[in-house]
Amino acid sequence: MKYLFTIFTLLLVIILAGCNAISIAPSNKIKSDTWYDVSNYVDGDTFKINVGKDEHTIRLLYIDTPETVKPNSKVEAYGPEASALTKQLLEESGEVKLSFDKEVKDRFERTLAIVELKDGRILNEVLLQEGLAKVMIVEPNVKMENVYKQLEQQAKEGKMALWNSGKETSQTDVIVHKAKEMGILIEVDKEEELVTLTNTTSSPIDLEGWKLVSVRGNQTYKFEPFELPALEKAYVFSGEDISSEGKTSMLIWEVDNVWNNQEPDPAELYNENNELVALWEDK
Repeated sequence: MKYLFTIFTLLLVIILAGCNAISIAPSNKIKSDTWYDVSNYVDGDTFKINVGKDEHTIRLLYIDTPETVKPNSKVEAYGPEASALTKQLLEESGEVKLSFDKEVKDRFERTLAIVELKDGRILNEVLLQEGLAKVMIVEPNVKMENVYKQLEQQAKEGKMALWNSGKETSQTDVIVHKAKEMGILIEVDKEEELVTLTNTTSSPIDLEGWKLVSVRGNQTYKFEPFELPALEKAYVFSGEDISSEGKTSMLIWEVDNVWNNQEPDPAELYNENNELVALWEDK
């Protein structure tokens, strides 16, 4: 009996030790709101971090810096400057914190991220402000599209780096054409964080690929496959206090507040061809 008790005790110790080892093993999954050590540098918009025992490649979200290390390609103007600034800021910071949009990985398995430095600055935004990067929006990652395009426009107006010749172009230079009347109306209740879309026509309207934009709030809602029936309404909610009472076609933007209640914040609706089809003027 004493022998069996000894064996049982040893087995219990081994099991508990194994569980403890598992619990303290570092996670190799990248998380938001966690500081990670920077391990290496690639170019102006790409670097590497340590996550547990693994090294992960980070690609800056929403921006593109001039090429310096792309195979069979020339070093582009201001590429070395962008790479040098990125390396300098990452070396000074030592660690970075990441946040993400809808799509976290690109086709090269790089992690797409907004990168916060220890001093509170956002690396992606610094490169835009210095004129060392252009905006690059790849759907479905559109959450900060308007903010970043405004930063790029400020750099262009200041003729910073890439923009000093006045000949460079970017995604923000694409002309937006107003479409013909499509029979859809938008109204915004900013305090309730509620947008009402009304189809005034006798035919359904396919909203897949459309975008709803808070102009001053600088945020974009991208419609997933959704059809607005003829003469019906759909509702786009945001904020924490979301209520669906009495509303059938309800779409959720995000949990944070979107609309600016202190200043005018117009709403714009674009179809899949980037044509402005409806406007709510916040007067």
